[in-house]
Amino acid sequence: MSQHAQQPLDHIRTYLASASGLPESELTGDRTFESLELDSIAQVEMFVTLSDHYGIHLDDSLANGEMTLHQTADLIAEALEGVDRQRQDSGSAVPQG
Repeated sequence: MSQHAQQPLDHIRTYLASASGLPESELTGDRTFESLELDSIAQVEMFVTLSDHYGIHLDDSLANGEMTLHQTADLIAEALEGVDRQRQDSGSAVPQG
C-alpha cells in the first residue's frame, strides 16, 4: 500500500466502524468486504460515500467481495493523484493573448 493511501484507509476504517458497529481494531487493511459481511449494496453505498467525501469518482463496479480495505484505499489514492495532476495541468497553462 502506498503512503498516500494511509489517510484514505483511516477514513474507510472510521466509516465502516460507524456503519457496521465493528471496532476499528478489527478493520485491518487486509480484510475483504466478504470477511466483513458487506453485501453488494453496502459496497456500492460505501463507494458512493467515499466518492462524495473525497470529491472523486470511484467506479463502484470494481467493488467485490474479494476487495480488501487496502485495495480500496489505493483506488482512492490513485483517484486523488489523478485529480491533483489535472489541477496542476490546468493551472500550468499559460494564457495566450
